[in-house]
Amino acid sequence: MRPKTLSTALGIAVLVFLLTSMCYAQTAIQSQEGDDEGFISAIPVSSVDTSPTLPGPGSPTGTGKPPRIGTNRRVNDPQSGFPNGLFGRSETSVASTSDGLFVVYGFNDAQGFCGPPFGAACTPQSGLSGFGFSSDGGITYVDGGAPPVINHIFTRGDPWLDRGGFDNATFYYANLSVHDTTGANLGVAVHRGHFVGGALNWEDVQAFNAPNAPNDFYDKEAIATAKDGSGSGYVSLTNFIEVCGFAQAGSGQIEVWRTHDGGNSWQGPVIVSPDTTTPNSGPGCGSTQTLQQSSAPAIGSKGEVYVVWQFGPTFTAAGTSTNANIYFSRSLDGGLTFSTPSSVAAINSMRQDSPVGYNRDRINDHPRIAVATSGPFNGRIYVTYYNAVDPVTAGAISACPPPANALCRAQRLTSSNVFVTFSDDRGATWSKPLAIGSQLPSGSTGTKRWWPVVTVEPGGNIDIVYYESQETPVASNPSCTIGLGGVLRRRGPANSLVDTFWAQSTNGGSTFGAPVKVSTATTNWCTTVSNIRPNFGDYIGSVSAGNRTIPTWADGRGGVPDVFTAPILGSSK
Repeated sequence: MRPKTLSTALGIAVLVFLLTSMCYAQTAIQSQEGDDEGFISAIPVSSVDTSPTLPGPGSPTGTGKPPRIGTNRRVNDPQSGFPNGLFGRSETSVASTSDGLFVVYGFNDAQGFCGPPFGAACTPQSGLSGFGFSSDGGITYVDGGAPPVINHIFTRGDPWLDRGGFDNATFYYANLSVHDTTGANLGVAVHRGHFVGGALNWEDVQAFNAPNAPNDFYDKEAIATAKDGSGSGYVSLTNFIEVCGFAQAGSGQIEVWRTHDGGNSWQGPVIVSPDTTTPNSGPGCGSTQTLQQSSAPAIGSKGEVYVVWQFGPTFTAAGTSTNANIYFSRSLDGGLTFSTPSSVAAINSMRQDSPVGYNRDRINDHPRIAVATSGPFNGRIYVTYYNAVDPVTAGAISACPPPANALCRAQRLTSSNVFVTFSDDRGATWSKPLAIGSQLPSGSTGTKRWWPVVTVEPGGNIDIVYYESQETPVASNPSCTIGLGGVLRRRGPANSLVDTFWAQSTNGGSTFGAPVKVSTATTNWCTTVSNIRPNFGDYIGSVSAGNRTIPTWADGRGGVPDVFTAPILGSSK
C-alpha cells in the first residue's frame, strides 16, 4: 500500500504521516495517479453480518466425486463498525504445509487504523495486515489479529505469505511496514513463525528498506521461499525512486532482496529493471514514464529465481497509454544478478477499466507466476495474466448530479480475459497464450475476468483461480456511485457482481477444463461497505497443497469485505 489520500475521518495523525509520502514532484505518472494506493475511512456504518464462522464438514472439500468445492467459510472474525472498529478485510494471500493440514491466510485489515500510529478512535490492533489460520486442513479457522509488533515494526499492508526455511515448516509473512509510534516508513518486514500445539506463533521479524529511503519508497512486495530445505528466499518489490531531485517521483523500479540463511538476514537490493523516467535530468524530467509495478517471484526446481511484473502503461503530458506488457527476468546465481527483462505478452492494460464497484480510479495489471518442481513437467514455468479485449481510455469526468459537490467519472465496461502461457527453457521462449474459459472477443462489454493466480500441484496439475465480474444494471441499485478519493466519484448504471472461479489443467497447461464457480454467493461491490481502499484489494491468493487447491479471496456477501476460502479437490490425474 502506497498511502497518498485519506478522508478527514481518519484524523490529523494519519494525515501528517501520509504527507511524508506526498512531498514529491508532479511527474507525469504521479500527477495522473491522483488516487494512489492507501486506506481511507468512509462514513461510519454500524451494521454488519455477525454470524459466526462455522466449522465445515468432516472433509474440507466435502464428499462425492471430484471435482468438488468445499464449503465457503469466512476466515476472519465478524467485524464491528465505528466507533469499535473499521470495516475491511481484503487483498488476500495464503500459504500451507505440503499436506494442506496447516494453512495461514493474510489480508489487509482496516482495524489496524485504530490507535497508534494512526490515531483513529476505535479498538487498536497492532498492524494493518491481519492473519488467520487453520490447523485441521480447513475444517475450522482462527482469526489471529495482526502479527505482533517487534522492534517497533508495525505492518502496513500488501501481505504475501509462503512456507519454507531450513525445516521446510517456517511460515514467512512479508508486508510493508512503519514504526509503531512515529509512523516512519520502515520498508518491507518479514515475520517468521511456526505452528505450536495447533496455533500459529510469530517468533521474529526482519525489516529492510531502500538504501535511499525516505526519498525512495518501497511498495508491492511479494515473497517466494524454497521448499528444498536450503533456507533460500526472495522478495521482489517496486521502488518509487527519487528522480529529478524529488522524492518518490519515479515510475517504479523492480528490485529483489534475498536470503540464504532461512530469513535470519536479507541482502540487497538487486535492480532487476531500472526506473524508466526519461529524460532523467533537465527541464523535461519526468515528462515520460512507463510504470513498473506488481511483481511476483517464483523459485525453479534447480534454484532458479524468476520474476514477472507489469511494464506499462506509459504516462506523458498528453495522457496515459492503453497498452502494457507482462515482463519477465531470471537469475541463475541465487539472486545475485538477473537477465535483461523480456516480454512474455503484450496486453491492453486494464488500468483504466476498473470494475465499476472498485473504489480506486485505476487497477494494476498484476501477473502471477508458478513453477512445476516435480511431476511430468518438472521445471515448466507458468505465467498467468489478464487482458482487456480492446484498448481502454479513462471515462470522461463531469459534474455529479446535485446535490453532490463532486466530480463523476463515467464507467468503463470493456471486457477482459484471463490467459496462461508456459516456458520449458527457463523463460527464453513462451507458448501461445491460452484463454481460460470461453474467450470474450473484441467489442465485448460487461464481463471482466482478472487477478488470476496460478499454482502447481505436486503431481503436476495446474490450477488457476480468478475473479469474474458481471458489470450490469441491478434494479435494487439503479446507480452505482463509488468514491475514488477526494471529490472524484465513479458513477453509472452498472453494478459489479463478482464471483471467484477455478479452472484446472491435467496436461501441463495445454488445455484447461471449464471454469467452476467457487464462491456460493455473489458480491455486489457497489453496495458492499468498506473503510479501506482498495475495497476488495489488489490481488487474491491461492496455494496448492497435498491433493487440493486452497484459494482465498475478498468477499462482500455479508455486507462488508471479509476473507473467504473454500478448499477444492480437483482431478486425481
